[in-house]
Amino acid sequence: MDIGLLMAVRNHPAHPRPLPEVYEEYITDAVRAETLGFDHVWVGEHRMTEDQWTPSPMLVLTAIAARTGRIRLGSSVMCLPFHHPLRLAEDLVVLDNISGGRVDFGFGVGSQFEEFRTFGVPSGKRLGITYEAARFIERCFTEEGTFSHHGKYFDIPEVTFTTRPVQERIPFYAAAIGPQSLQLAARHGYHLIAHRQPLYDQTLREEGCDPAAHQAIPLQMVCVAPTREAALEASLEGLHHFANFYRLRRTIHGELPDPSVEIPPARIAEGDLGHLGRAAVGSPDEVTETLLGILKENPGTTGFALAFRHAGMRTPEVARSMELFAREVMPHLPR
Repeated sequence: MDIGLLMAVRNHPAHPRPLPEVYEEYITDAVRAETLGFDHVWVGEHRMTEDQWTPSPMLVLTAIAARTGRIRLGSSVMCLPFHHPLRLAEDLVVLDNISGGRVDFGFGVGSQFEEFRTFGVPSGKRLGITYEAARFIERCFTEEGTFSHHGKYFDIPEVTFTTRPVQERIPFYAAAIGPQSLQLAARHGYHLIAHRQPLYDQTLREEGCDPAAHQAIPLQMVCVAPTREAALEASLEGLHHFANFYRLRRTIHGELPDPSVEIPPARIAEGDLGHLGRAAVGSPDEVTETLLGILKENPGTTGFALAFRHAGMRTPEVARSMELFAREVMPHLPR
């Protein structure tokens, strides 16, 4: 089982702190994760948000690469409709060389109305744009000599991609949930940054692929402390922000939701994050029980991308949570 650290680099809008401090804390978390035996660090992307979510996971991963030597470096996720695929392929391959072949490419279709509006990308075309871009990036890493791409969304002539990755094949992970995305991910042989679904495995088999060779790594919110009360005290405000970040923003079509959809702190304290699943918050035994329950409910899960630093949390509580997890929870997860 792959145990990864998930990072959404951001402030809490109610009490922001200087961004240089915020970035340094997250990068230090990644260094700590390597020391504690984590397998991955995953960095996500959004922009133009009141919590100052990082718009540049590639730069964050490069900084982490410079201060680590073993842990794998993944994007979770790059919102592909807002990137030119040739430029992104160049950044990925340079990071793979700088890190000695530790890169995993996680991507998704995007979800924020404001991003589609500002970039001028039609949200209704996001699925097609995303998978065409992903296929082009793959070609950059595998094609020999000069090639051209003439697709529905991109026309890129005379590409001579001379910078080669260290890895024979950089792993691709799709944040696929809906039926179309699951089928496209399986047809192209991509892993999942999501829970495994029967349709995904069925499509892999139809393509002659072995589902057991493909990863399914969902995102998971975690906070571990000596007691449940201490864990909630450290994380509840940040988890409340996380759970309602998507619920209270405009829909993909620009409509504002009714404020009544907000998940109140009392529900979050019970682990209810709405469509984002349930949080694993509490003592080591309680967190172990929750994670093992999630694994039982979701057969085929091959790892977790675990978020320990929730918006506004301070480093002593984050470090305590990660260290307790590594010492008292991780040994009970299938490895």
